[in-house]
Amino acid sequence: MQNKIKNSNQLRWVILLLAIAVILPTACLLWFMTQAVRNERLAIRQKLIDSYTARGQEIFKKATENFTNDTNNFSSTVQYVPQKFSIPSEALQKAKKLEFTDGDITGALAEYEKNKIYSDPAVVYVGLIGQARCLKYLHRYDEAINICRQCIDTQYFNDEQKAKAGLLLIDLYRKTNNQDLQKELKRLFTVNLSIPTETQVFILDRLTKIANEENLTQNLPKEILSAQKFIDSANLTIAATDFLDKNNITTEPNESFFKIATAPPMYGIYQNKNLLLVTQEKMTQFWQKSIDDFTDNLVFCKIHDDTGTIINKNTTDGELFSTLKLSNNFTGWKTELYLRSGVFKEAADKKRVIYIWVASIVIILMLASTLLASSAVLKQAKLNKLKNDFIATITHELKTPLASTRLLVDTLLENKCQNKQQEMEYLQLIAKENARLGRLIDNFLTFSRMERNKQVFEITKTSPVEIATAAAEAMHAKFENANVHFTLDIAKPMPMVNADKDAITTVLVNLLDNAYKYSNENKQIELNVFVEDSNVCFVVKDNGIGMTRRQMNKVFDKFYQADSSLSRKVEGTGLGLSIVKFIVDAHKGKISVESKIAKGSEFIVRIPTV
Repeated sequence: MQNKIKNSNQLRWVILLLAIAVILPTACLLWFMTQAVRNERLAIRQKLIDSYTARGQEIFKKATENFTNDTNNFSSTVQYVPQKFSIPSEALQKAKKLEFTDGDITGALAEYEKNKIYSDPAVVYVGLIGQARCLKYLHRYDEAINICRQCIDTQYFNDEQKAKAGLLLIDLYRKTNNQDLQKELKRLFTVNLSIPTETQVFILDRLTKIANEENLTQNLPKEILSAQKFIDSANLTIAATDFLDKNNITTEPNESFFKIATAPPMYGIYQNKNLLLVTQEKMTQFWQKSIDDFTDNLVFCKIHDDTGTIINKNTTDGELFSTLKLSNNFTGWKTELYLRSGVFKEAADKKRVIYIWVASIVIILMLASTLLASSAVLKQAKLNKLKNDFIATITHELKTPLASTRLLVDTLLENKCQNKQQEMEYLQLIAKENARLGRLIDNFLTFSRMERNKQVFEITKTSPVEIATAAAEAMHAKFENANVHFTLDIAKPMPMVNADKDAITTVLVNLLDNAYKYSNENKQIELNVFVEDSNVCFVVKDNGIGMTRRQMNKVFDKFYQADSSLSRKVEGTGLGLSIVKFIVDAHKGKISVESKIAKGSEFIVRIPTV
């Protein structure tokens, strides 16, 4: 009992150590793999940041160097010089009152004619234009046309005055259906930078409307397109100048772009004493190329102007990893570089899956190795236990016949036998015990040869009838003395088998001897021989104590005994059935057992026919 407890404790320690040998490396492996994923992610992230930062610096530096060299980036800039005219003549003021306030066109015309005496060109011009305007109201178109042509042809009137006279002349041409209308329109559409911007915008806008109304747009496509570009540019300039004047923004040289909060917004820069303007749309278009050059499936960027406004067309969310300050003409501007959301998570997840698979395989291999090692240890422990029990059994099996033989021999030597019959009985008992020792020794030798693969069989064509008869004859004396009811049934005809006759006979003798040992007083033993599926079947059947399912699974194991106690009633070493299985396997046969408790057992040996 103490040995069993000791062995059990040893097994527990062995299993515990094996479990630790698996759990500890597994935990360490998982920790190291987690750290590896984390460190690899950080390393990859840093490499990407360094690479994309350098790439961004190169792309945006090149862009800032090229912007001001490309004139296509700028809207056409017009010098804004407001001009004001003073009219000193009181006669002109009276004429204007009669014309515009009182509606006295004839009186106004008389007053305008009085201004010819003045030497100031501005006063003379206003008087002439007033006369032409009054003549138009009075439907005296030819006279009005002549006055307008006089204003246009006079050298001492400036370009603005001539342009306004031309605009009035076009109205007169429309009234008279004059064929010179298109010619005059084409002349006035020519942009003249000496005319104040606001006046030029007004004139060109009015000319465009007249061309549309007179269906002349198809005849003046270039002129109208040029006028529209100038109007757009001039409006930007006017809006920008108004914004700068209202907000008292300095006009000192500033060679960096700054935002002008107009509608729509624009950007301005002072260069060479001029204010250059860029619309927000053009600025965005310019930067979009650099943005597209930098952006890929891992990164994107956002560009902020001097007010912090993002000028990208489309923006998204991500992880900011670097901020670059722009240079040259973009001082105060910056570019933010972002990693797309989930980029590293996706890459890390892929790596994590790989590591998990590797870890799983390693852990499974470790578990399999541990299970194999545990199985081997447990098997070895069980084998050691069986060997210990076997040694104890051998000792018991050998001591019993030796003690009996010694006692009988001592009795014979001391002549204590009462008669010859008693002597004969003692000699028969000595012979029986000697035979028992011989069987034990034969089993040990056979087992030893089996373990060393030294058992040699002489395989020849043999009759199953001879094998069964030989086994029955070997057990005849034992069965007859014990009054065993033995039946031998051999089917006919019976084919030959390739077998070692003595070896197969030994198999049947062992099975018959077991049937004898494990049967009760009324022993009924059968040996049946028949053919089934190209096999000769030897069936040994008894009405003995039977076996459980667990015992049937272990009955052919080495050293196994259903009752391993030293006080058991049935003698044996636990080698008989293992030897039987070894012999049957060597003949490429099969052996099986069916048994029920208290109803007996049936062993079936199948040997292939020739």
